[in-house]
Amino acid sequence: MSHRCPPPVSRQASASSLPTTRPLALAVHLLVFGGTFALGGWTPDTLAQGAAASAGRSYDIPAGPLGNALTRFSHETGIYLIGAGNAAEGKTSPGLKGSHSTEAGLAALLAGTGLEAFLQSDGSYGLRPAPADKRGETTLTPVTVTDRADLGNLTEGTGSYTTGNTNAATSMNLKLRETPQSVTVVTRQQMDDQALNSLGSVLEQTTGVHTVMSGTPMAGDQPLYARGYVIRSFQVDGLTTPVEAFTASSSYGLTSMDTALYDSVTTVRGATGLLSGAGDPSGSVSLARKRPTNIFQASASQSLGRWSQRRTVGDVGGPLNSAATLRGRLVAAYDEGGAPIDRYQGYKSVAYGVLEADLSDRTLLTLALEHGRETANGASSAYGFDILFGDGTPTPFSHSDSSIASWSTWQIKRRTFSAKLEHRFNDDWQAQLSISHNQHDSYRERGEAYVGNDLNAEMDAVYHLAGGSNRVNALVAKIDGRYELLGRHHDLSVGLNTSKYDFQAKDSQGMGFHYIGQSAANWNGNYVKPDLFDAESFYYRNFTGTRTETEQTGLYLATRVRPSDDLSFILGGRWSNWKTLTRRLPLHSSYAPGNPVSDDRKENGVFTPYVGIVYDLNKNLSTYASYTEIFNPQYNKDVGGSLLDPEEGTNYELGLKGEWFGGRLNASTAVFEVRKDNLAVWDDGNLTPGGDYAYRAEDATKGRGWELEVAGELAQGWQLQAGYTRMLLKDSRGKQLNTIVPVRQFKLFTSYTSAGLAGLTVGGGVVWQSKIYTLRSNPEQQALFTVKAYAVAGLMASYAFDEHLSLNVRLDNVFDKRYRVRANAHEYGAPRNLMAMLKYQF
Repeated sequence: MSHRCPPPVSRQASASSLPTTRPLALAVHLLVFGGTFALGGWTPDTLAQGAAASAGRSYDIPAGPLGNALTRFSHETGIYLIGAGNAAEGKTSPGLKGSHSTEAGLAALLAGTGLEAFLQSDGSYGLRPAPADKRGETTLTPVTVTDRADLGNLTEGTGSYTTGNTNAATSMNLKLRETPQSVTVVTRQQMDDQALNSLGSVLEQTTGVHTVMSGTPMAGDQPLYARGYVIRSFQVDGLTTPVEAFTASSSYGLTSMDTALYDSVTTVRGATGLLSGAGDPSGSVSLARKRPTNIFQASASQSLGRWSQRRTVGDVGGPLNSAATLRGRLVAAYDEGGAPIDRYQGYKSVAYGVLEADLSDRTLLTLALEHGRETANGASSAYGFDILFGDGTPTPFSHSDSSIASWSTWQIKRRTFSAKLEHRFNDDWQAQLSISHNQHDSYRERGEAYVGNDLNAEMDAVYHLAGGSNRVNALVAKIDGRYELLGRHHDLSVGLNTSKYDFQAKDSQGMGFHYIGQSAANWNGNYVKPDLFDAESFYYRNFTGTRTETEQTGLYLATRVRPSDDLSFILGGRWSNWKTLTRRLPLHSSYAPGNPVSDDRKENGVFTPYVGIVYDLNKNLSTYASYTEIFNPQYNKDVGGSLLDPEEGTNYELGLKGEWFGGRLNASTAVFEVRKDNLAVWDDGNLTPGGDYAYRAEDATKGRGWELEVAGELAQGWQLQAGYTRMLLKDSRGKQLNTIVPVRQFKLFTSYTSAGLAGLTVGGGVVWQSKIYTLRSNPEQQALFTVKAYAVAGLMASYAFDEHLSLNVRLDNVFDKRYRVRANAHEYGAPRNLMAMLKYQF
């Protein structure tokens, strides 16, 4: 019987592992964490006693079949039991009554069975034959439950805003405190509390990440930035996956991905070349999907909100046979509605199914399928009218005005198949083989109007027709374990990962400019859709078509060497091969394909080192430093259509991390510097021959900054996720780069479940950023192209009527703040809006 995901538990239950009261000084200490880190080792005796007492809970499990007893124990504690099905078959448990710690409870349940439980490196428990001298014992001496027993890699059902372990940075399963890089985890509980239903909304709440909100909610071109650079590294269930598996090109549609199927979203900031190969100092995003539950569970929810927004989610899972050696889960979501944008309407659906099978006590097979569709009408990658008329005077457009024709459409279809085989050789060593196949098809048709010299001047428009097909295959094979050297235990991870990405234009791809016979004063989005291949309809046309194949293979090795209990070194490296080939394609029978090969590039034997050091100052605090070199082949092209040279540079980070209350509260602060050559910088609106924005290479760029984060449970029932970031990126002349990314950001969300008001949870948060701007040659116009600093606040409340039915109400933009999200166009954040969700748990 393999139990991988705990069933949902109430917030109050999850909070019970913390003491009821804590001194106010502790909360103040955490909120001013950056200035008082030196006090982090202080923990009152009363807190330690409370935590120790929480290790025990009361049980009433009757005697009977061992498998049934273990299933119930796993359900009540939330622990994971790996590969126990065959081992428990035919055995009887004496049951369990009274108060026990987790490990003492397991020992009592297994008494007389010839088995014993052991804690594995990932926080789960396994079963193995007990030593001969212990097989007749009925009890074992209670031992202290380790921190990992409560929080592991999975977050669903914990009620927490933090996690116990992560392997997103080094491939080794480490606590956040043991990881020598900045890591933020948005848990399932936080996604549910804030109704973070898209990847973009999750990353908007992530410390140090800035989402450039351009375009409509679906179809928008919304790149993700961290530490001044674009994030293009992703993992899905630990499998390194090119970003092209999720988006047609650039960042179109990336942030609209539905989060109903995810357990957590982890962002590692800084260079992540050890696992991603094409390392970048921005970071990587790791998506952990939901897993089958060890008992039957099902839920259904319905949400309603402003602009006719409706959302339906269903989730069902559990064992599929009596021995629970086969488990499954199905998650489906449907989302539709408008936005505060004229003529926009979006539709989104996703279905995810996963099966887990215990092939033996030590071998687990996981198969998963994912299918998603998005259709957005009246949509575009950018919809706002220009800030200026053609004569340089300001335009008067509002937040709802859209320059997009009513017949414009954006359609996406995503399909993913993945398989993972895991085998545990013994208590110390395990191997994993994962593969995935991703298909992403897109079609977009857009008409966008441009203002003339005033509201009454005739407008012209661009017509854009494009279709694309992405095919991405990825594989990782790795082995992890512990070895002994000089009398001490150390950790090792060795892996091979490879990916191949194939994109080709489908149908037609081109654009043309033409007059539409309407002015901005009477614009309603309705005009006759032109024929791109009718030359008389346009005064300018451009056709492009390409097929791009990119392949990357890398061998990596990482080890954590522990010369003492307090000191550890993480040493690693990766050898990478990378190649790409781009061909031009014919688009229409009357148009020649041009040069059949436009780019062919290879990079072989590139070595990327990784060095980290972690030192435990005391039982709560660790200090760390990390270093990596950066190698990043680019997809950005210059005005001639050629790929820019690979980015090269170095990344340094120095930080301090803290962990309290069994890992249920984590905090960190870090300073960092990135030096980088051949950075892709937007080339002032110039386009490549393919119609994409062109970039130029900038040498000797430097990014410096610091950040602070606190996540987890401050007191019983009080959860917090808060972070502050300051980051400034400059070129060799000291000029700021990427001015569309704020220098400073602050993000906070907190919730509180009162023990005195059973079932009620209240919460609120704020997102603040400093100004952003687009540089103008005319100083008098600069203010118009600057978005001043702003803050947006939100509130939430949820109430559980009973163990089955609950209501969640969320109010966004409480003070109805009006703010632009783009510095060079009339595109605005959503005004005040309300969303309510009714959920039933079966």
